[in-house]
Amino acid sequence: MDVQISKESSQEKILDFDIRRTIILNLYIKEWSMPEYRVIMTKPEIGVYIEIYYFPSINDKIPARFATVGLSNSIRKTGKPIETEWMLALKPDLGQESIDRIFSYFCDLIAHNIENIKSSEVPRVMTESALAPENWTTKALLIDELRGESEDFEEIKIGEEIISVSWVIPITHKEAHMILQEGIDAFDAFIDKHEHSIIDPTRPY
Repeated sequence: MDVQISKESSQEKILDFDIRRTIILNLYIKEWSMPEYRVIMTKPEIGVYIEIYYFPSINDKIPARFATVGLSNSIRKTGKPIETEWMLALKPDLGQESIDRIFSYFCDLIAHNIENIKSSEVPRVMTESALAPENWTTKALLIDELRGESEDFEEIKIGEEIISVSWVIPITHKEAHMILQEGIDAFDAFIDKHEHSIIDPTRPY
């Protein structure tokens, strides 16, 4: 019997993504336990397929987290892959917003990043957006290196590729202005003295 084996590019892409998901999601589960929900963001015309997972808080002291799988190999308009996944950490009450509302906002941010941002260099500030959840005071955004998370997220090896996980942090207009004018160190010093947590998206101005 003659057996013919053919490789189709679409099947190869599916396999590549399955491997990526296996490696990244395994690291997430190891650190944050099992996810509760997943949404899938697709834009076939530009080859975007991204999964976003929700990891609920297991107690009042552990943040809830939203994290991507597949953002890292999405392609910018420059033709270069993004090479980083995103993680959003929030207080367990999610700033009085629904999981669906935050998924929607996170997808909007990702789409803007793919369409308009030219590099994954951090820190990066995105100014206030009307798309931010209504109950949040933090309607601007900081994308920065992870802090307080596993060092395993700093360099994730997928075949010959090395990616990282970046921290997506909702910030106030005042905080965004501070970072742009005084730098990230001034913001860090400000947050260290702040009575409200950096993962509280309803902290006062």
